[in-house]
Amino acid sequence: MRNTATLLWAALTLCAAAAQDPTAARRATLEELQQILLPSRAPANGRINAQDKTWEDWVRRTGELPPDFDALPSVAELPDPLMLDEGGRRVPVTTPEQWARKKRWIREQVERWVFGSMPPAPDNLRATVKGSHREGTATVRDVLLEFGPGRRATLRLQLVIPDGRGPFPVFLTNHGRNRPWLYTAVNRGYIACYYYATDPNYGDDDDSDRFIEVYPGYDFSCLARWAWAASRAVDYLYTLPEADKGKIGLTGHSRNGKQALLAAAFDERIGAVIPSSGNTGEIIPWRYNTNPFAIESLELLTGAQSHWFHPRLHFFAGRENKLPVDQHMLLAMVAPRGLMMYSGYAESAANPLGFEQAYRSALRVYRFLGREENIWLHLREGEHATSADDIENFVDFYDAVFGRGRRPKSETWINGYEFDSWSKRTGEKIDPLQFPERSPGNLASGWERRKPEIRQAIRQMLGAEPPRLPFAGKRKLTDASWSNESWLATLYNRPTAERHWQDRLRAAGMGVSIVPFGDGLAGQLFYPVDASGKPRPGKWPAVVWLHPYAYSTGWSARSPWNPSATNYLADQRPSFASLAGRGFAVLAFDQIGFGTRLHEARRFYERYPGWSLMGRMVADTRDAVDALAGLEEIDASRISLVGYSLGAKVALFAAAADERIRAVAAVCGVEALRLDRPEKGAEGLRHYSHLHGLIPRFGFFLGRESRLPVDYDELLALAAPRPVLVVAPIRDRYAPVEDVRRVVEASRGVYRQLGREEALELDTPADINRFSRKTQERVFDWLARVR
Repeated sequence: MRNTATLLWAALTLCAAAAQDPTAARRATLEELQQILLPSRAPANGRINAQDKTWEDWVRRTGELPPDFDALPSVAELPDPLMLDEGGRRVPVTTPEQWARKKRWIREQVERWVFGSMPPAPDNLRATVKGSHREGTATVRDVLLEFGPGRRATLRLQLVIPDGRGPFPVFLTNHGRNRPWLYTAVNRGYIACYYYATDPNYGDDDDSDRFIEVYPGYDFSCLARWAWAASRAVDYLYTLPEADKGKIGLTGHSRNGKQALLAAAFDERIGAVIPSSGNTGEIIPWRYNTNPFAIESLELLTGAQSHWFHPRLHFFAGRENKLPVDQHMLLAMVAPRGLMMYSGYAESAANPLGFEQAYRSALRVYRFLGREENIWLHLREGEHATSADDIENFVDFYDAVFGRGRRPKSETWINGYEFDSWSKRTGEKIDPLQFPERSPGNLASGWERRKPEIRQAIRQMLGAEPPRLPFAGKRKLTDASWSNESWLATLYNRPTAERHWQDRLRAAGMGVSIVPFGDGLAGQLFYPVDASGKPRPGKWPAVVWLHPYAYSTGWSARSPWNPSATNYLADQRPSFASLAGRGFAVLAFDQIGFGTRLHEARRFYERYPGWSLMGRMVADTRDAVDALAGLEEIDASRISLVGYSLGAKVALFAAAADERIRAVAAVCGVEALRLDRPEKGAEGLRHYSHLHGLIPRFGFFLGRESRLPVDYDELLALAAPRPVLVVAPIRDRYAPVEDVRRVVEASRGVYRQLGREEALELDTPADINRFSRKTQERVFDWLARVR
């Protein structure tokens, strides 16, 4: 475990170096990254390059430093693909010539920071048919391509050509015949072309691995080599009389989906592409795969799969808002050709919000080029794997784009929220000039007078809660429960009260029971047991776990009931076993719009136009506390909240309104909204009003942030004198730590006035935004101390 003092020293060194020498600052940044990030892994299959086995090896050999992050602009949301930067002047793209310049710039940046440089197309490609035979009513042809310096680069192809009159459209992929991909395409009248550039884990050798030695002057990563190989397959297809050159469709799944998108973005001969379930590094932008989303983060992918992307990308872990480009720009580069974004919305690696944000951005480019019918968003049910029916959908899309048949456009919205739509539907207007300007300051003066005003302001921002009927909950854990989660719970493989689950959890010192609450919601309570599986005696203190922005999996992201997890995954979820071992019972439930309740947010503002998602989350948290307090096994006076990211925000709003809450640990959730400015690179008010739709009314204060009616200093003050731990990492890109310090100090005056100054604690670890195992232990120890 890295030493905290060493990390703090690195942070101080970085600040001092930045003031004197940019190169020294970059060296200090590298040292800090090496202290904070987990060690990378050597690839199990494939290579980074000819010399290096890990990212650390590459850094040592090349001496390359991170970019000067202070010199790079901070862009919290997706950079505009239809905007040129000309000498610091932002120029909108309005002509095809400008768009061509923008595409060239995107390619340069993608090669520089994400995938590495790729060679030009060879001018000496030679194709040799190595064999041809009949199977069923098709001809199978094996081809060897030789090209490059001395024709030392080779690539095998296998084509399946259906009977009939050509030319035929082409279904191009690097998934072989041991998977259900090629067969449906042939059934539908396509030539199936398989190129042997893929992960050897799938059963065939990776022909592109040799490109490393053949092209030593280019540093293209593994995924880029696969994508470049796809273009070599297209070179051959362009010589084939049987192939319709204007109708070449490319697709790939998972890691192969990542390379398919890259290939189509860079090769305009590819008429349509379907990146399927590649998720992070494919259709999920890097800005929306951070640890709060509990999916495959930039740190995870560039560390655990260190050969997929260029090593430079690893520098941006925790600083994703500094990336000059993002994945949505690769999507835009495909325009106006066919693009179907295809994934399971509830996959463990999925982020529906990221899908939708990327789609909206790319759609603007398709509209600019007059071909918005050529971009589809298809978010399916189910986990990661595909079936033959998915391939039917692929061919339907190709048929539509290639003019072979009419198909209705797919546009699947899971969240679907837009601030402008909300504003139009509700007709709400708020004049920010009617509110006084404020900034974080000592709140102690006149606090008792201001408390009712602040509570009223919170109610105004969260909206009017509808009439409420308390749920008839359980009195004992052994009582029956008739509340259930949606079918998605089975997809997540969540623990149940069944015997086999109880046996598994007993080994970790836990049992589990369903707890109904609210309007029939179901939470799962993990409680401490002895070695025989019997509940520990006495009344237990309880913790309500409030999850982050884990849209696809909710509270069950990364299986927090599992006492063992790999390093990267353990830093994205709490350990329930660790809490149970300290004697706590832990209640977990999905917030509205997440996990098993993913679909509930879609029509929320139609059903409750005067309320807000944050208001609903606070009400659900209150009802969860009600349910816990009603259980005989729980000590109702010792119910605390632990939240990370979104969960931390919900916890503080809930504690401000509910004095029964014993203590709050808020990890990476506190920010200074009134101090937000675009140049800080945080999402600010738009995070609540435009992106996640948590508190739409905050949107009326954009540009007038200092007039916001409520901020986190006031929420913290309303929690006084109860214990609150605020964790604010110094490299949290969502909340500048100096702003968080101001907020905490502003509320500390109220704690001091009440004689409980020590009850408000601020921890600023040298870390990025994550709930690391080290931070978890710090939080859990704190809970044990204050309970």
